[in-house]
Amino acid sequence: MRTNGFALFKGESAPSLALDAERRVRRYASKVLVSTGGEFVETRDSSLSGEKEVALAFSLEEGGFPLVHGYAREGKGESGRTLPEGEYSLLGRGETGFYGARDPLGTRGLWAVAPGRGAGSIASDYRLLGGGAMLIPPGTIYERGRARKAKKPEDPPRALSFEEAARELAVLLEESVEERVRGHRRVAVSFSGGLDSSLLALLASKHTEVVLCSAYAPGSRDEGQSEKAAALLGLELETAVLDEKTVAKRSREAELPPGEATLMDKALWCIYSATSELAKRKKARMIILGQLADELFGGYMKYALKATAEGAGAAERMMKEDVKACADRGFLRDEAACSASCEVRFPYADSGIASFAAWLPLGYKIRGGERKAVLRAAALELGLPEELAAAPKKAAQFSSGAAKLLKRQ
Repeated sequence: MRTNGFALFKGESAPSLALDAERRVRRYASKVLVSTGGEFVETRDSSLSGEKEVALAFSLEEGGFPLVHGYAREGKGESGRTLPEGEYSLLGRGETGFYGARDPLGTRGLWAVAPGRGAGSIASDYRLLGGGAMLIPPGTIYERGRARKAKKPEDPPRALSFEEAARELAVLLEESVEERVRGHRRVAVSFSGGLDSSLLALLASKHTEVVLCSAYAPGSRDEGQSEKAAALLGLELETAVLDEKTVAKRSREAELPPGEATLMDKALWCIYSATSELAKRKKARMIILGQLADELFGGYMKYALKATAEGAGAAERMMKEDVKACADRGFLRDEAACSASCEVRFPYADSGIASFAAWLPLGYKIRGGERKAVLRAAALELGLPEELAAAPKKAAQFSSGAAKLLKRQ
C-alpha cells in the first residue's frame, strides 16, 4: 500500500503513541488507517486497548503490507535478502514479524526508537516518534531492533569510451524518468533553467504533460534563465516571486530534519515549498527534483579544486561523502518541503545511475575544465538544446536569490 507516511509503535505504550501520532498528522493526512496485524481500518480508540504492536498508515490507496512511502518497483522488499528498486522507506511483515527498509540512496527517511519508551518503534517521519529517534542508514533493513545492510547485486564495471559512456548514461536517464512519471497524467518539475532540471523536463515531456515551476527573487539569475529555458523547451512555466517577507515566513515555518539548520537548508526549503505549491495549484500530484546530479557527476567547483590539489582519488572520495550526506539530510529536507503539497521524486537518485556514475573515471566527469562533462554529452544525445546542455552550474540557493534574501533577516 502506497502511503504519505507510516509508523509502527511497539510495547505497552503502543496504543497511546499511535493515537498521539494520529492527532499530529490529521492536519495534513485526510485518511489515517491503523492495523494491529490484520487489515487496515479507520482508527478507533477502544480497538487499540491492550495492543503491543500498532501500525499506522497515512494512505494514498487501499491495501495492506508492505506500506511504501515513495515507490518501490516490485512493491515489496525481501527481509534479509535484497531490496527493491525505487525511492522509498517501507514497513513490511515477514516470518519473524515487522521489518522496515530504506532504499539504497536514502531518498526517504526511516527512523527508529532505541531502548526506552517505545523501543523498536519505527516510522518514515521522525516527528511521529518524538525525541531521541535515530536515522536508519540507506540500503538497510531494520528488524528486531537491529539494522543490517541488504545484499545488493552489482554488475561488474566495464571499460567504456567517453562517447559510449554518454550514450549509456542517456539510456539510463530516459528509463529513470519514464519509470517515475508512469501513470501520471501531469507532473511538475522544480525548474531553474539549468542543465539538471532542463534535462528532466525534456525527458518527462516525452511521456506526460509537464508544467515547469520556478521560484526566485526579482533580478536573480533564475528569473531570466528559467523563462529562456522554458521557451527553448516549449513547456508551460509557472513562477512564484520570493521576497524578504516570503522567505522569512517560509523559513520560520520550515519543519527541517534534526540538526542545525544552515542557510542552504532554509533557502532550499523556501524554493521547494514554493515550487511544490505551484505544482499542486496546477493539478500536478508529483514534482520532480534534480538532486544528486552534481554529487554523482562532479558539478561543484570544489571537486575540480580538490582534484587539482590532491588528485582524482581525493575528489572521488569527496563526491562519495556528499552522496552519503544527501541521505543524511538533503533528501529528507527536500521531501519534507514538498510533501505538504505533492509527492516528490528524484530521477538522478536511481540506483542504476548511481552505480554507473561510480564506475566512471573522474576524467569523464571533469574533462578539459568542464564539469559534469559526461552528463552534458548525454543531454545532447537526448536532444537537449546545446545552450541548455552547456548552462553553467550555480547552486539553487544562490541562483534563485533565496540565500541573499535570507542573509538580510
